[in-house]
Amino acid sequence: MFELPGHHLGDTWFAADEERVHMYVLVCPLGIPRHTRWSIGHASSTDLKHWTYHGILFDSRPDDPQWHCLSTGSVCRHGDRWIMAFLANHNQPDPRSVLAESTDLFHWNLIPGIEARIDGEIYTRRPSVPFKNPRWRDPFVFEHEGALYQLMTAASEALPDDRDGVVGLMRTRDLRRWEMLPPLRTPAIGTDLECPKLHRVDGAWQLVVSLFNVLQAPDFAATQPAGRNPNTSFSLAAQTLNGPYEGEGDCRVSPEDIPGCPYACSPVYWKGAWYLLGTRWSDRLGDTISDPLKIRPTPRGFRAV
Repeated sequence: MFELPGHHLGDTWFAADEERVHMYVLVCPLGIPRHTRWSIGHASSTDLKHWTYHGILFDSRPDDPQWHCLSTGSVCRHGDRWIMAFLANHNQPDPRSVLAESTDLFHWNLIPGIEARIDGEIYTRRPSVPFKNPRWRDPFVFEHEGALYQLMTAASEALPDDRDGVVGLMRTRDLRRWEMLPPLRTPAIGTDLECPKLHRVDGAWQLVVSLFNVLQAPDFAATQPAGRNPNTSFSLAAQTLNGPYEGEGDCRVSPEDIPGCPYACSPVYWKGAWYLLGTRWSDRLGDTISDPLKIRPTPRGFRAV
């Protein structure tokens, strides 16, 4: 378990090299409201339980509307380097994701000039009910067939506003321009499919998204087991990148509430097995990053072992 005294903790993302797993985590000093001044911190571990904190990688700039609050990102291997994507101006009217690069997962430099903003043709700028600004956040980058792809929490104007959340998709072949693509074909389960993560395992695509209760479409919420925390992560799978993605039952990764019911979870492959880690929020006890939950890929998504 990871905690950082004196700080709120937000979403996490991970990358593994030969020696350790690197965790990148949103951090914000206590006394400052969550989601208003996130910075990106860095820690590493060799067992997914005990973490060494290495400090802040990218700091927020409260006086700069283009950099005042950073937000959720991801890391992937691309050629001879690592690429990180993250949101540079969370909670702003014109959100944008930016890229950074590294050769060692410790030292990062921004890649100037390549930003991803809503194009307005495929993805709507319409906010969902819980949020004031357009849905365009939580970038997840991955390499496929030599190109770099990026997922986003996004929305479609063509769907009803209680289930218009989609997983946006874009692609770049030159790290200069993003080509907007249609969203993944997922069921209409809510207004915001938060923190999408996608991994290809044994030829199938395994998707993980998170939805707390007010983001869930009414019929999807009705599938959730009574008495269990509805604010959790869900998984679906497809045979092709674009889908269709299908789940099974309530689509929860874990059939039970694991302690604290971590949210915005990430699958992490380490030492020959898959694990799930996420953030447990508690203003009373303090925020923590969960210990790993062992998971396995199935034809309908990741499920707890």
